[in-house]
Amino acid sequence: MSKASNLICALQAARRLAQEVTTDIPCFGTRLLRLGSLYAALTLAAPANAEGVKLFEVPTPDSYPESVTISSDGAIWFTEKQGNKIGRLAPDGRLDEFSIPTQDSRPQGIVVGPDRNLWFTENRGNKLGRITPAGEISEFPLSTPESYPFGIAVGPDGALWFTLSGTNRIGRGTVDGRVSEFELAKTLTPYGITTGPDGNLWFTGFNSNTIGRITPAGQVAEFPLSTSDSAPQNIVSGPDGGLWFTEAAADAVGRITTDGRITEFALPSCLPSSPSEDGRPPRCTSTKSPYGIAASKDGLWVTQHCGGRLSRLTSDGRFTEVSLNGLRAPNGIAVDHDDTVWFALARSNGIGRYRPESNGR
Repeated sequence: MSKASNLICALQAARRLAQEVTTDIPCFGTRLLRLGSLYAALTLAAPANAEGVKLFEVPTPDSYPESVTISSDGAIWFTEKQGNKIGRLAPDGRLDEFSIPTQDSRPQGIVVGPDRNLWFTENRGNKLGRITPAGEISEFPLSTPESYPFGIAVGPDGALWFTLSGTNRIGRGTVDGRVSEFELAKTLTPYGITTGPDGNLWFTGFNSNTIGRITPAGQVAEFPLSTSDSAPQNIVSGPDGGLWFTEAAADAVGRITTDGRITEFALPSCLPSSPSEDGRPPRCTSTKSPYGIAASKDGLWVTQHCGGRLSRLTSDGRFTEVSLNGLRAPNGIAVDHDDTVWFALARSNGIGRYRPESNGR
């Protein structure tokens, strides 16, 4: 197969992923990088060893842990996409699972709500879910059929804001289950969402190659990315006042300011070298598919779904990497108060923990 055919197949696979959010992210074999829009990392340290990495296995086989969040008592809550459960990993290591009433609901995003309950999206179930710290689950159906809710965040107004990847809308839900929706002009397949430092919600457009902003009143602005078909996935507010997001199909991490200025950083494994003989940019030989992203006190942590590593990125674009010693398909990620990194391992069927040496534990 030619290089051009490989690239077309990769982009088609990325688009297929957006239609129903399949159970895995394609690990593409090639990727075209635009030299003018993707900045090289300033420094790359050798991959750190995985002595600080531990796996907590999920009891349900092939449950496909997807997203993680941390409650105020230090427990790790996570969605089990194929297991159709919500999991809880207690600080003492005990792991409990709670079955979702709707069959095959495909729970996706999860967040600690303003009411101290956990709220999650049911991607195939077309519902918002709520689970109490004691494990009691309530479900709230969405009015639009096949809206495929995806990411979820708490807004500055105390409401739950979530992306509707099948309808190209942003949803807003109150803690008593009342939902409203806001249409988007340009964004196709909104995925990740987070609250920004400006008091607005920021989201990614997976299929439209855009980053969007919506005010609590519902006013929308959308910003195109210069790297085509980059498939922006998850987004988080960084410690530097910018919004940072993963680009799954470009092997890059992007940053957007609250006034819409965008910078993109290629993962070190895909830094461009010299042009090929035909004068075009070289392709990545090993795709990493950056997926989840979380902020720490002084940087960002990113999961490489296909690379099987964690990447740490400083605000000025310096990368370091952590090997996971063969643990597979890291997805959602969160950082706790002492900078311990927690992440879902879809194909290793568990929750991973990484304690950097610098946190003294």
